[in-house]
Amino acid sequence: MRTFIEGLSAYARQQQPGFLIVSQDALPLMTSTGDTAGTPDTDYLNAIDGVGQEEVYYGYNNIDDATTPTSARNAYLRMLRFAQRHGKRALVTDYCTTGTKVNASYTNNFNQGFISYVARQRELDTISTATPYNVHAGNVNTLSDAKNFLYLINPHTYTSKTQFLNELRATNFDVLILDGFFNDDSAPLTYNDVQSLKTKANGGKRIVLAYVAIGHAEDYRAYWNNDWFTNPPAWLDIAEDPDWEGNYMVRYWMQDWKNIVYGNDASYIKRFTNAGFDGAYLDTYDYTYWETHN
Repeated sequence: MRTFIEGLSAYARQQQPGFLIVSQDALPLMTSTGDTAGTPDTDYLNAIDGVGQEEVYYGYNNIDDATTPTSARNAYLRMLRFAQRHGKRALVTDYCTTGTKVNASYTNNFNQGFISYVARQRELDTISTATPYNVHAGNVNTLSDAKNFLYLINPHTYTSKTQFLNELRATNFDVLILDGFFNDDSAPLTYNDVQSLKTKANGGKRIVLAYVAIGHAEDYRAYWNNDWFTNPPAWLDIAEDPDWEGNYMVRYWMQDWKNIVYGNDASYIKRFTNAGFDGAYLDTYDYTYWETHN
């Protein structure tokens, strides 16, 4: 996975200098041992600009409102602080609905120096709050300028792309993490769409990142071939993920899968650089799956 992300980053930055790379749920990749006792992996750290981590305080084990156990939380915190010491912005997504937990999540993450978002829906299909935590009117030119973010990658609750874009334009989030398409790959966000999102309602500039699943394949994407259900390519594990309908693990180190994600004009990263996104938010999913599966 390190090699994958390093290659993706190099390609993206070749297409668009300064293109931001944020890797989600991949904190162990930063060191040789997967924890803070290990040697920093310089090549990998140079390939990313930030790290994302889910469930640091709430939503543990895919259970909304569940408090993350102290041992797991502290392990996340150690690695997130490690990322900060190496100049990488830390973005945390917690999943909870109880008011006291929502407030605690924002406060705790702020006190750690992280920017955070509390999602009230695991599907990430709505804007959870009208007023971002630490809202401000300043320009956000880099991730270090950001004080909050919105994570919304499943816009099925919106009746049209116009409605979806209008609601996003009306917000004051510093960073938007969005799918590069409106509901399916037949409706990509265009260059003009993306440019229209780069200004907050209060006038300040903001960053727009494209969500990219690099650790699993999705059967609602344009690349999907229904013949794969009976005759899958070598890179695809056709056993459906029990937690996410339509999602399948991939042998991400195989070139044919990499070609879907980056490296050519039809790849997702090329589409997103062409569309003017400021960077990509990489969902590595459970890349450790292959440690126990053939």
